Amino acid sequence: MKALELFGTAASVVVAVSLMMRNLKWLRIINLVGAAGFAAYGAAIPAYPVFVLNTFIVGIDAWYLWRMKATRDTFGTIEGDPAAWPYLDEFIAFHRRDIARYAPSYAPDPNGGWRAEFILRDMVPVALMIFRKADDGSVEIGLDYAVPSHRDFKSAEFYFGKAAEKIAGGQELVFVEWSDVAAHQRYLERLGFVAGRRDAMGRTEYRKTVKGPSPAPKAPGTASLASAPDKTVKN
Repeated sequence: MKALELFGTAASVVVAVSLMMRNLKWLRIINLVGAAGFAAYGAAIPAYPVFVLNTFIVGIDAWYLWRMKATRDTFGTIEGDPAAWPYLDEFIAFHRRDIARYAPSYAPDPNGGWRAEFILRDMVPVALMIFRKADDGSVEIGLDYAVPSHRDFKSAEFYFGKAAEKIAGGQELVFVEWSDVAAHQRYLERLGFVAGRRDAMGRTEYRKTVKGPSPAPKAPGTASLASAPDKTVKN
């Protein structure tokens, strides 16, 4: 097979791979690369219909990626009791197979003192944290899960950034997660968690320390920081 044919075949494989992406942003990025390769292939053959069509696709992908970058998402959280939250049960049941891929050791325990918190993105629940306060004052996270369509780190960056700093209120707050899944470990490291000891189950402990700004003195008649709306975060 000639080099040009290999190039065209590689471009077609990239396009095919893009259609397997569950995250829309990555679908657009990989599809753009594949279409650009096909456009170059069409110009080299030459086959101008192939060139024109794929150049158009490159433009469409680039436009949507620009729109995604320019869009401002509003983030927030909503917290509840895992033992008395029907929607939470439905959410976990619906995503149970995907949850098992990233948190195989997670097992719901209604009597373990856990709390549940959904991360909302434009009022849509896109990620779930199940956590509890440990005896040493740290926050142990039993489940840290984002739905595939919004697995772009933005929700986690909001939660472990602005939301966590607001919770810390000027004090040091340590988040602790255990993981034995390589993909989840990479996610934790990207968020600034530091690997530590391993337990008998082969899981590695990851810790992240957050310290928010000291709360400003509240003037009479003003709302508290906890009741203030979350700011929009650029996507």
